[in-house]
Amino acid sequence: MQQRSHQSDKKPPSSVAAEFGWLGIFLILFVITTYLMLRFIVPLHFNDRVAIMISAIITGVVWVLLRSWWVRRARTGI
Repeated sequence: MQQRSHQSDKKPPSSVAAEFGWLGIFLILFVITTYLMLRFIVPLHFNDRVAIMISAIITGVVWVLLRSWWVRRARTGI
């Protein structure tokens, strides 16, 4: 027998302000990562376009991990 979930059991979707906050975090991480890549790595190994692409990939992975950790932390109430 299946139980029906109540509307009160479901979490509301994220607000627009929260999503803009996550976008801001991503952009800050991207700027910092790109600056560090262009400052320290480009003169030694890559050209600018490759460094920006790598910093975008690194920032995306860090952002996904940070957001999943934050959501897991919010659900468990730690």
